[in-house]
Amino acid sequence: MGVDWTALEEAIRVAALRHAAEVIAEHPEQNFYAIALHGVSTTESENISMPLLALNSVEALERDRQSESRELLVERGEDLDEDADYEDRSDAQSEEQLRGEGLIDSDNEQDDESAQSADDSEEDTEDLDQVLEAIEADLEADDNDSFYSDKWEPSDWHWSSIELCQDPAAQIWSDAMTEQATQEGWENTIKRYYHTLVAVAHSIREELNERTKVDLVAYVADDDHAEKLLELCLTPQQLDEHFPQLEQPVQ
Repeated sequence: MGVDWTALEEAIRVAALRHAAEVIAEHPEQNFYAIALHGVSTTESENISMPLLALNSVEALERDRQSESRELLVERGEDLDEDADYEDRSDAQSEEQLRGEGLIDSDNEQDDESAQSADDSEEDTEDLDQVLEAIEADLEADDNDSFYSDKWEPSDWHWSSIELCQDPAAQIWSDAMTEQATQEGWENTIKRYYHTLVAVAHSIREELNERTKVDLVAYVADDDHAEKLLELCLTPQQLDEHFPQLEQPVQ
């Protein structure tokens, strides 16, 4: 028994629409800009799985980027503030008390230490300048809006791995497609499957656009065929706006 592709398309469409609508309704203050079906490999394997659903908003993208930037600064030790207000705290001791207890050195020794501290500070400043230059170079080299950035990578999104259906339904569909691939060949089956997913992307974009504040970009994500899938899924206007570097969409 072969795969009922029409029934599969409807099952994925209904499930994707339901899950996406729930997320959008729960966050009315956010501007959702993209939705994607992903997680289906075009490389031959033991089985063909059901896709995962992913969504992202402008606000979630910015928040996640800020969080990643802060984590990077902490890892590099640039976000660790020293306690510069120690002397102003209620438990701080005066300089005379500390000197009397032998906890600080004489004035001459302090002068030597001050000179050394100044040298160390200059070295730290040079190190920080080098780090900042490296960060700036990285940012210039990485276009944050390119397709291969986190803006368009579903696995990096805030809502990244929503399962469209649970077992046993998911396993039944997976088994049916895997069996058809065994009988008719992997390439023919996976092409038909991706044709189904592209049709779902078109459908959910049209239906969800009524619930979003911007023209929703809906697509099937796969690194090996990224540009071709974008051309098949997006409207000409969306391609011009978000991916002007791509060729004209295929007919």
